Amino acid sequence: MKLELIFCAICVIGSRAANLPSYITPCSRSLAINELTECVTTEARRIQPEFAKGIPEFGLEPIDPLPLDDIVANAGTFIIRSKNLLLKGLKKMEIREVKFNLEKNTGSMKLFGNMTFVGDYETDGAIVLIPIKGNGKISVKCLDTNILIKYKLRKIKDPNGVDHLETYDIKQSEQYGRVVFHLTNLPGGEAIGNTINQVMNDNWKDLIKQLGPPYTKATANKVHELINKLYSNVPFDQLFAL
Repeated sequence: MKLELIFCAICVIGSRAANLPSYITPCSRSLAINELTECVTTEARRIQPEFAKGIPEFGLEPIDPLPLDDIVANAGTFIIRSKNLLLKGLKKMEIREVKFNLEKNTGSMKLFGNMTFVGDYETDGAIVLIPIKGNGKISVKCLDTNILIKYKLRKIKDPNGVDHLETYDIKQSEQYGRVVFHLTNLPGGEAIGNTINQVMNDNWKDLIKQLGPPYTKATANKVHELINKLYSNVPFDQLFAL
């Protein structure tokens, strides 16, 4: 389960345009790659708390917690359907590096921290030969998670012929320090439910490899939508001053 990518939106803003929030400080696109990386990384860290609150003038709601679309994931015969999902923890993620190569139209970001998915679930199938069928609340805590995001950049023109930045072809990978599952209302009562949760947590490395990708896709799609909504409000030449 991957995190969501919301902070790459704040990392490339390059000028104080009239329609940009006053707390955003510009970085020049004429800087060398390593200098631009240092500038946008520092700026991203500084404005992270403000960005997490949302940008009303751009129609962007707060991103922590971040609502996600319904997800269906499976690990072998075990199928879990999650809905009413929220992702918590984005505002506290550590931004370790933000890099842009404007000549090659590529970028990357490194994040570290903890995040939690919470919502409702329905499940059917079996884990380690233990049959599971039911519904209730789900919590998945991803602890000490290293996230690497790579993406491509391009310019698109608005109806007035003004260039705007757009991100696409986003690829994301994570390394988890630990993942903790907790499902409520499991069949068989509290004792059996505790056993099932323990089995899931004892086998978290194998489970996350199979269950994680759909959560990753849902998170990336939502954040991608928010990032490009921000970009659509600000011309490219205001994002990257000379």
